[in-house]
Amino acid sequence: MKTRKYNKKDEVEVKNIFAQYWTDTEFLNELTEALHAEICKYYVAEKDGEIVGVAGLREAPAHLNKHADTEKPAELYIIASKYKNKGIGNLLGQKIINEAKKLEFTEMVCYSPETHNSSWKFYEKFGFTKQGIIKDSDDGYPGMLWKKII
Repeated sequence: MKTRKYNKKDEVEVKNIFAQYWTDTEFLNELTEALHAEICKYYVAEKDGEIVGVAGLREAPAHLNKHADTEKPAELYIIASKYKNKGIGNLLGQKIINEAKKLEFTEMVCYSPETHNSSWKFYEKFGFTKQGIIKDSDDGYPGMLWKKII
C-alpha cells in the first residue's frame, strides 16, 4: 500500500469512500468542492490500483484557529478509509502529519462530531489530546476538539 497526492481521476472512488461515512448532502458537496480547492491538500492510499483511503489537511479555519496554541495550525480536515482495521487510517494519519510538517505547520487541530466518536481512539493513538466539546461553526453541532503540536 502506498500514499500519493490526490488527482482528478481519483474523484469517483474518493466520493464513494466519503459516502460510506457521511450522508449529509450539504457536507458531501463541501467535501467534493474541497477536493479541487487550492487551500486543501488531499492524499490517497492506494493498494493494487484501488483507492482505499483519503485524507486532507488545510490551514486551520478561524473557528479552529482560535483554539490553537501556536501561530501556524493546520486542520486535519478529513480522514476516511474504505476498509476498517487494515492500517489504512494509520498510513494516512502519518502521511498527513508528515506533510503538515513539510508545509511548516506547527500544530494540528481537528473537530470530530459526537456522531463519529468511534474515531476518537484513532486521534488519541496519533498523540492528539482532547480539548473539550465545541460546536461546529456551520451547524452548531457538538463535537470534540483535538490538538497536537507537531
